[in-house]
Amino acid sequence: MKSLLIEATIGVWEAVGKRLLPTPAKFHYSFNIRELARVFGGICKVAQQHEFKVIQNVSKLKEKVSPQLFLIGLWRHECERTFVDKLVNNPDKKVFMDILNKTTKEKFRESLGFDDDQLMTNMLFADF
Repeated sequence: MKSLLIEATIGVWEAVGKRLLPTPAKFHYSFNIRELARVFGGICKVAQQHEFKVIQNVSKLKEKVSPQLFLIGLWRHECERTFVDKLVNNPDKKVFMDILNKTTKEKFRESLGFDDDQLMTNMLFADF
């Protein structure tokens, strides 16, 4: 899944950089390589918690989820956390969600064989 996640993240990052440009009211809309690092840093933070074995034990959850779908859900959460936190209004957030949904379908549907409904996860993660 590494290469798929890398391609998808770069695709989201490039699309966001082209669609959500800085303006005087949105001068902080500069998306640089730090956003990529934040997405992967969040994923790695979950993956490196070997004492919890979160990704390995995902199939033991009450609601059965494959490890691939869990990782896609984690990736989507980290993308939202990273990019949406910078956005100031709902139309811009909708633009981002459209980009994220389109990229998710393009990168993961055929290569992993999941339906669109399965891919559009709304998982939330917290560290406490």
